[in-house]
Amino acid sequence: MGIKKLVTITVEAQIEIELAEWASNPTVEDIEGVCDCGFYVENSDDIYKTAARLVLNGYATSNNDVFGIIYSEWRKGNTPDTENDSFYEIKNIEVNDYRVESM
Repeated sequence: MGIKKLVTITVEAQIEIELAEWASNPTVEDIEGVCDCGFYVENSDDIYKTAARLVLNGYATSNNDVFGIIYSEWRKGNTPDTENDSFYEIKNIEVNDYRVESM
């Protein structure tokens, strides 16, 4: 069995996110729908921020009903042609601070 440690990091990331058209100008119903799925958003910027956070989380605790599948940019053109195709490209990730603790 391995040795488990708790690692706390502060991360700054730059990610290009391409979501379906509804996300750039969401209606009140769109925003309510996203909130109903457990993501608190108030506007388009919040929706994009939430999608970026899901990418960094590796989709842990995500609900793909909201964003569809967010594909890596290199898959563009090779995905099913659906209204919910979304894409990302991580441009940069920097770990600004970290702490490692024995558990």
